[in-house]
Amino acid sequence: MKKIFLSSFFFLPFATLHAQSDTPAQPVKTGNEWRLPADVFKRSRIFSDSLQKSLGLDATQTKKVYEAYLANTKSVDEILMLPVSADEKKEKMKANHDAFNATLKGIFTPAQFGKYIRLDAARAGKTKAAGN
Repeated sequence: MKKIFLSSFFFLPFATLHAQSDTPAQPVKTGNEWRLPADVFKRSRIFSDSLQKSLGLDATQTKKVYEAYLANTKSVDEILMLPVSADEKKEKMKANHDAFNATLKGIFTPAQFGKYIRLDAARAGKTKAAGN
């Protein structure tokens, strides 16, 4: 009996860590309350860091991109939680993406924004190809 108890006591923390890492962070909305998923800061950092490298952003621009992505996360998650058809969600996501691009246009130089649009179009092309 002691062996069973000790072995379960030993493996319990590992099982808990494994279960937590497999669960994607989802936004939680109850009424008018919305909480950020746990990974939103990490996603924002990855997005801004990747643009910093690919577009040659300075520290100020990188911080603004990070904040813009972070602010956009709430509206994207709210669209995903709407009880509407997939076509309506797709329309709303496109409008949101266009608004986000307009925000980024105000942060980037014209050359950086042009390169960003090309990168974004390439990424969207890969997404469509993977979805088909």
